[in-house]
Amino acid sequence: MQQPRRTPHTSLPASRVNGATVFTRRPRPFCLIDRHLLSEMTASFALGLVTFTFVLLMDQMMRVMDLIINKGAPVSVVLRLIAYVLPFSLTVTIPMSVLLAVLATYGRVSSEGEAVVLKASGLSLYRLMAPGVLFGIVATLATLWISTLIQPSSTRAFKTLTYQLYHTRALTALEEGIFNTEYPGLAIYVDRSDKRDGTFHGVLIIDQRSQADQHLIIAQKGQLFNKDDDSETPIGLQLSNGVLQIGSRDDPARYRHLDFETYDLKIFDGALAETVARVRQSKEMNLEELRTEIARLTRDGGKAWPLQVELHKKFALPIACLILSLIGAPLAIRIKKASRGVSLALSVAFAVFYYILLATGESLGARGRIEPAIGIWFPNLTLGVIAISLVLAEGREAALPAKLQSLIGTAIRLQRSAFSRGRSLLTPDR
Repeated sequence: MQQPRRTPHTSLPASRVNGATVFTRRPRPFCLIDRHLLSEMTASFALGLVTFTFVLLMDQMMRVMDLIINKGAPVSVVLRLIAYVLPFSLTVTIPMSVLLAVLATYGRVSSEGEAVVLKASGLSLYRLMAPGVLFGIVATLATLWISTLIQPSSTRAFKTLTYQLYHTRALTALEEGIFNTEYPGLAIYVDRSDKRDGTFHGVLIIDQRSQADQHLIIAQKGQLFNKDDDSETPIGLQLSNGVLQIGSRDDPARYRHLDFETYDLKIFDGALAETVARVRQSKEMNLEELRTEIARLTRDGGKAWPLQVELHKKFALPIACLILSLIGAPLAIRIKKASRGVSLALSVAFAVFYYILLATGESLGARGRIEPAIGIWFPNLTLGVIAISLVLAEGREAALPAKLQSLIGTAIRLQRSAFSRGRSLLTPDR
């Protein structure tokens, strides 16, 4: 006796009505459709993130090449530099990659007719957008974590390590036959250097760092010396068999001539310690430090606009991920034939548009021409209006609640008033 075939269980129970499949109830969360769309978006996101981050890091490659070729930096240190600059790059490239992933995924769904079938089967646009919105929320949280917790420390570490490399590695790369002026107030001439043991022969140094005296040092030989035996960082030159001539700036008649067998010339003299104790810049501050410094400057009557701009940017860039994910799905479905090339072009176009608005608002806000919050959030508000317009134009089968429609109208009016205020502030008084 033949056993009847068992129908495979799906999360979308359906029935046939006039030859068409109609879902009898809403698909449950994380059904097969959701998992398929999320996996496809993840692959496109990874590809876009690697591509965009590599392109953005090309700006830093020239500095890295200079460190390797001219300063003799080891590969391990260069990899540390790339790791330090990576968090800042990710806060810029993650929003772009989110838009690319959503556009590419929903563009394929639309071009192959899957979107039409799903909508005809009773799946609304808003339900179809759910995986893309969820992907945007996850990207928003990840970007927020990077911008608020990781980026400040990594930016400070990058600047400190770069400073140390440029000032310590330059000692091992003193050029022969010319005056090396890498260090303020010092001119170092080396006749010949021995790469095997790191010694220099025929050394002449003009030291003008003192405001009272000027030193001229001539030595037969010199070599690098460290602060202690455990330190690998050279802080100066140990000179042998030479003369030291000291002349007074105020009284040229005062002159001293000293012969020495060994003379230690400190070149940094605590300069490396200053890199650790120097004042943090706005990009190196976390949320608590930014709020504290803004409160202090506001209390003392100082200009806190640049710090306020940086504080708002730490939240505006992550929110852009969510807004761009809302743009991607309806835009791709509307285009219908959004291939990967078209998706890449649209992602770059939206990114350029967004970052031009952001750079303009950041510049005006940092100078106090407009409120920092308006300057930083205006691009998000603009993209938000575009996203809502696309969703409404594509998803007319589902009406939005009246409260949400009122909120959208209020947002549009605020956008127009902020733009008008910015234009009036930019217009010079006659």
